[in-house]
Amino acid sequence: MKVIKKIDDLKVIDKKRPIALIPTMGNLHEGHLSLVKQSINLQLSPLVTIFVNPLQFGPNEDFETYPRTIKQDKESLEKQKCEFLFLPEKSEILEGIKKLKAPYSNFLCAKKRPGHFDGVITIVNRFFELIKPEYCFFGQKDFQQQLIIRNHLKEKRLSTKLVVGETVRDGNGLALSSRNNYLTQIEKKDASIIYRYLKEIADQLRQVRSDFSKDLSVHALMICQEYKNKFEDKGFKIDYLEIINAKNLEKSKKDDTDLLIAIAAHYKGVRLIDNLPCDLSFS
Repeated sequence: MKVIKKIDDLKVIDKKRPIALIPTMGNLHEGHLSLVKQSINLQLSPLVTIFVNPLQFGPNEDFETYPRTIKQDKESLEKQKCEFLFLPEKSEILEGIKKLKAPYSNFLCAKKRPGHFDGVITIVNRFFELIKPEYCFFGQKDFQQQLIIRNHLKEKRLSTKLVVGETVRDGNGLALSSRNNYLTQIEKKDASIIYRYLKEIADQLRQVRSDFSKDLSVHALMICQEYKNKFEDKGFKIDYLEIINAKNLEKSKKDDTDLLIAIAAHYKGVRLIDNLPCDLSFS
């Protein structure tokens, strides 16, 4: 694996195209590594970036304490036969950077973390400019993020193709995240109820859709309130729990079929996000 630290040294990647860009903030887990595996299976050359991006952290968030495990990350990537690792220096990557405004800024995580996705799209666009990847890979768990990236590629008419990998979960169903490291093993097991409840919500939505006399949008609100109460009874503090249109993140309407159940919640002081697609169309 070639480790690149300077922008000028990125020219070495041209010999190994097509490139699959996999942006991360490090502290890699199986979710990240699954994207590396997927890119290799598609006969692409994976280029993983590790950069803890200060632009996407708000006041009182965990930028200073965000887990940094470069040595461990390098070993994990080498085992996966990753082609390139880009470790840019903050001063060089941020110098003269053009700050962008992200779309979908009135939905989900953007409401509680203003400016977060502006920071994400700003740094990802910087990587696009420097690397000009043929493909970029993002995970399903960060649904809003990949939707923003998809919109950016379309609006800027970039040739980079987006590939979205499935959410990777632990044995109990908890979506993998670097912030899971803040939880104990018992707390992780307890937090896995998120996925169980999301699946229960999906089952209820299918039952509602099977009865054409029921208004899906009305029942979606009722279901969300029911499960907010259930989560709070289990010690969760809910940022949001919403049933939305998966294409535009707007509140679900009566005739919507392509839905997403999305949640952000604090558990034991740790902010966890997850989502579950729910297709209500009839074949």
